[in-house]
Amino acid sequence: MVLKKLDAHPIIGTFLERYKSDSPQNAHLIDSISDYLTQETNECPPIVEDQRYYGYALMPQLDKLKKRGDETAFYRAAEVLYKTSHRFYEKQNVMERCFLDAIELRDVDVDASRLQELLAVEQKSYDAMKKTVEQFGMPLFREFLRKTVEDYRASISRDYTSVFARSKHILLLAYAYAISPNLLESLGEKLEPVYYHLVTGDTRAYVAEIWQMAKKVAVLPVNSNTLTSESLYPAYCKEKKAQLRETHFPDESTPESSLLNQRHLKRYFEIMLSLAYYRMHVKGGMTAFLAEPEESDRELLAALQVMFELYPLDILDHDVRLRELVKMEEPYDLLLAMRSHLLQPPTNWEQLEKVVLADLGKSRRALDIAAIPIVKGYLYKKLTDQGVDLSTADTTLEAIALDALRRMKGTQKLANYLEGKDTLEEALANVHLEDFDRVRQQMILLSFLPVEHPFVARLTAAMSKFVGKSGRMVGHMCYVHAFQNDLIKLVGMYEQDPETDIKQLVHQILAIKNSLYYHVEVKAEHYQSLVRAYPQICLDAFDKFDTEVRLFVLETLLDANQPVSREVRNQAIRLGLSDSSKKVTGLANAALLHAKDEELCVEVYTTEKKAKVKEWALDAIRTLDNRKDIFADLLQKEKNSKFKALLENLIEADGQGPDASIANLGNLIDKRKLARIKWLPIELLPQLRDEQGNELGKELIEYILTQSLESPTAPSPHVLLLKAQFTAASAADFVAEVLRAWLDQGAVAKEKWVMPLAIALGDRRTVDTISQMIKEWTDYSRGALAAEGVRALSFSEDLAALRQIDSIKRTIKNKQVRSAAEEALGMAAANLKISAEELEDRLVTQLGFDASGKQVFSYGERTFTVKVSNELELEVTNDSTGKAVKNLPAPTQKDDQQLAEEARATFAQLKKDLKSMVKLQALRLEESLSKSRYWTTEAWNRLFVENVLMQKFAIGLIWGVYEDGSLAATFRYMDDGTFNTVDEDEYELPEQAQIGLVHPLELDEETLAGWRTQLEDYEISQPFDQLNRELFLPTEEELKADEVLRLPDGAYTPTAFAKTMEKYGWIKGTPQDAGFYYEFYKLYGNVVAELKISGASISYYDGMDDVTLESLAFYPNDDSQYKYMYFKPIDRLKLATLPARIFSETLYDVVRATGK
Repeated sequence: MVLKKLDAHPIIGTFLERYKSDSPQNAHLIDSISDYLTQETNECPPIVEDQRYYGYALMPQLDKLKKRGDETAFYRAAEVLYKTSHRFYEKQNVMERCFLDAIELRDVDVDASRLQELLAVEQKSYDAMKKTVEQFGMPLFREFLRKTVEDYRASISRDYTSVFARSKHILLLAYAYAISPNLLESLGEKLEPVYYHLVTGDTRAYVAEIWQMAKKVAVLPVNSNTLTSESLYPAYCKEKKAQLRETHFPDESTPESSLLNQRHLKRYFEIMLSLAYYRMHVKGGMTAFLAEPEESDRELLAALQVMFELYPLDILDHDVRLRELVKMEEPYDLLLAMRSHLLQPPTNWEQLEKVVLADLGKSRRALDIAAIPIVKGYLYKKLTDQGVDLSTADTTLEAIALDALRRMKGTQKLANYLEGKDTLEEALANVHLEDFDRVRQQMILLSFLPVEHPFVARLTAAMSKFVGKSGRMVGHMCYVHAFQNDLIKLVGMYEQDPETDIKQLVHQILAIKNSLYYHVEVKAEHYQSLVRAYPQICLDAFDKFDTEVRLFVLETLLDANQPVSREVRNQAIRLGLSDSSKKVTGLANAALLHAKDEELCVEVYTTEKKAKVKEWALDAIRTLDNRKDIFADLLQKEKNSKFKALLENLIEADGQGPDASIANLGNLIDKRKLARIKWLPIELLPQLRDEQGNELGKELIEYILTQSLESPTAPSPHVLLLKAQFTAASAADFVAEVLRAWLDQGAVAKEKWVMPLAIALGDRRTVDTISQMIKEWTDYSRGALAAEGVRALSFSEDLAALRQIDSIKRTIKNKQVRSAAEEALGMAAANLKISAEELEDRLVTQLGFDASGKQVFSYGERTFTVKVSNELELEVTNDSTGKAVKNLPAPTQKDDQQLAEEARATFAQLKKDLKSMVKLQALRLEESLSKSRYWTTEAWNRLFVENVLMQKFAIGLIWGVYEDGSLAATFRYMDDGTFNTVDEDEYELPEQAQIGLVHPLELDEETLAGWRTQLEDYEISQPFDQLNRELFLPTEEELKADEVLRLPDGAYTPTAFAKTMEKYGWIKGTPQDAGFYYEFYKLYGNVVAELKISGASISYYDGMDDVTLESLAFYPNDDSQYKYMYFKPIDRLKLATLPARIFSETLYDVVRATGK
């Protein structure tokens, strides 16, 4: 027997089975290992290292043993795997599960209320390490510690370590020393001396090591740039170093050829900071550390002050909170913040302005010591705008801009040209604009100057004629990005400038539209404004643009909501019709039909050479009232035999009525396209019929299909013109079969035109089918096709399609599909001139219930009345007996069988629809509570009073009237349609009010208790926890911080955690290497919450690691930043500035998702 007596130990059994196959060299010991794990023996078998063993496969089984709580079995299994492992990282993986993953450094901002809890956690990690030593034995553990120290030193030499890794390393050594001082005795020469002296308590040697590092940093010259040397004027840094050396090390001389390289300097920073973090950990946080420092701590702080005086930005860049440990008399934190904003795009200009204007005196001093041109230039501009006297400043904005240009060889001649020292030709011959970061900064600096400034005039002239050697157009991207708010003004001001080729400039601006990187992005409205302001320039350069830009120009000029002149419109249509792109020609073709412009149609027909375009013109003429006369005129002039015959047929068909006109469509069919749809059995498709039931023929079907081929992303306008010729029912049957055939063929993406056709001519069946397929395609990694399905749904005139899109937006988490749904709803809302939220309100259905909240189902002689209870469940009454029944019963012989079956099918669908609606609306309303959504009185009545189903929601919730965002009154909606207060007095709802769901944080204890009691008295269950939801407020420590300091500990199943977070409206971050994402986001209007996690895969696989929560912070909601899921720590909002509701709701989501 390989495995004995393991019926009671299934996890151990699975572990041993896997171990036997994974470690062939130890397979013969499996019985002994089994006895050891089940405690039938206390002697570990003689396991040897197995080079063919790879530990990752058995880690999940080891984790299960740990979770089960059988401590002895877990540690013994860990010992077995450790001894089997040949590679150190595999041994380390075992130790991480034993104790390493429990050793964590506390945050410097320790919440005092949680200190005892954190101490208990630390004791637990220490006990885990002690237990490991006892289980593995001192020799084996000493060997592991030695290898850990060696691996740590190797990581230092490769610059793989960090300050926090160093601090955690000290903590590990401290634990080891506490368990047994002997563990470190043999490692003394391998350890960092300062760490060894600290842990072993040799204070004198420890302090000496600290000052030795400080002395080297202060005395030795550095041979590379640092953050500080790049950010501060060299003379300022040199003077600082001389002062410190004179103060602290006056007798020290610098050995010849002695230099401190970047690597050693970084090492000293990291060691010093790791010591500070470790000591703050030991003392219980920064506050406690500073309150009662020991003598060695005072020495540490003094040495750290020396390093800080020399390299302040390098220290603060690691953690700006460290400024509390040092004396800071200069605006280093401001300069670091500005550097982060301006040198690490995208720049949050609103946040940056707040930082600079918060203290003008501080900003004025920063101007004097700043060395980075863009930082200095921004300070100069903002201080000037604020009226600060800069007469004593040693520079000007022009000088700063020129300095930035002259720092880069490729722009030195451009600086000379701007200053008037070189000609434009000399500058263009020598300008090199390829360094994105540097050029971006230069252009932004120049944009701080007025548009009419000579520098800007010369720059615009240069950019209009500049041609980069690489073709990447970096210079133009950065120029347009920097001046995007003034593009129209720039073009208008320099349109007549003889030095500026304005047509070429506009062409270059538009040409880069779809080439921009996120950090030089330009808002679409700036391009749209430019196209509308200078349409002729854009149309003159039309054929030079790529497809997407041509499409953008046409979309802008043909937008019905912002019409341009007839001449411009017609020219745009003409250019679009002759384009090589189907997208562009499709848009132009639709515009031609919509224009109903006789002159344009005739011009297109008579001047165009392409047969297809001439046919489109004839199609457009067919929509005109005087089409017969136009066709006759064209026939007289037509020389081409094909088109003469076509015109004759059109004239003849027009005189014979619609049937002949439809039959004539056969002449407009491109027969070559029929070959592409051979997969579709046209002969077997349901026939299209007119109102009299007559079949309309194969030609019509072929015309519809071939025209739809030309319109893959939207219904063909030519097909839409024919809808009046056939019945809706026959069209729905026809496209339902086309859709089914396409799906049976595997839904080939090339034939996606089937979906907009099916939606345009179909009924609820096609809406439901495509909606279901969208979900399936998303699950099977066909997100692009699913997104096209969503766009197709948006063309339906049935509100059910928009409801499906709304459901998709809330239930499908694929970012591509979700974005398509948001875009579709946004377009629908824009067309109705309402917000997306208002559109969602209008999509709420009554599911067929009448104004009294009832539906009657007929069985013939018998009827049943169905209504919805306040608990949002269906209640059925047999009208003939007056008794309540659970469901619609099976029909009897006296019933009309057809009516009864139809009623039962409708009722079954009603139950499903109600369940879906209740789930969706509960989520929407809870989201409205979370995000402080308000309704006007009119909108609230329309949604919650006039809709009998939403009444049920309204009855179970407590509402508030808000004035300027503050709660002014609370009320409840009653069954009888009246309103009452918490004291059960009648309440009159103001006609002009802002109404929202009340959050418990807004209520005092008495009012909250009163509302709870009233709901209990009326036996009303809320559709979601409103009054009883868990509340969270920032602690005193958090009010000073910019991140939440009490995230739930523990590890969580990645799939379940992600599903729950998404249910509460959070969005996964952008997948990175290997498909892993590391963030969740939630939007609250102008605020974004970001939860960072340890990492999870977007695709499930067996053995996925659990996720842990790393940080929770809030940022301003800038569209471009959120689009790319890119936020910088410098932009974090202080928790003290957050609305209480946002803070509480965010933490509530996270806590619920972790099951705490």
